[in-house]
Amino acid sequence: MFTKEEQKTVNAAFWTRFKEQAGVNKGANGKKVNWVNYPTHLKQLYVRLHTDTEIARFSIDVQAKDDGVRAIIWEQMTELKKVMEEEMNSSGLWEETAYNSAGQTISRISWTLEDVNMYVKEDQDKIFGFFIPLLVGFDRFYTTYDEVLIGLVR
Repeated sequence: MFTKEEQKTVNAAFWTRFKEQAGVNKGANGKKVNWVNYPTHLKQLYVRLHTDTEIARFSIDVQAKDDGVRAIIWEQMTELKKVMEEEMNSSGLWEETAYNSAGQTISRISWTLEDVNMYVKEDQDKIFGFFIPLLVGFDRFYTTYDEVLIGLVR
């Protein structure tokens, strides 16, 4: 096991390396994108990248304080499901009711890669190879449909 300081160092190195590898990809609009903290410009919609000693998970979380707003965004996302999954070349797990780490009710679309450990160098390339195509695919989708989603909560 790692000490807290070693964990912190490995985590920082992992995400720095990820930024370097993902950074070679421009966004669908041709601009540079912060792939680690994807800018949805919608405070109720988050792109989450999670990895630990067992899995890597890419998720799109609809996290609104108002359940009605969450339901409206979720409904629109489900209407765009086929288009999104085509852009991402993969079907996700669609959960209308899920919970974040703080126990708040959210809606989530996720893709999971199992049996990987971010602390194992060999697995890091698998994780990067999992995250990057999903991010690029989501960006293609979101660049086309962001105004529809943003317009829902204005």
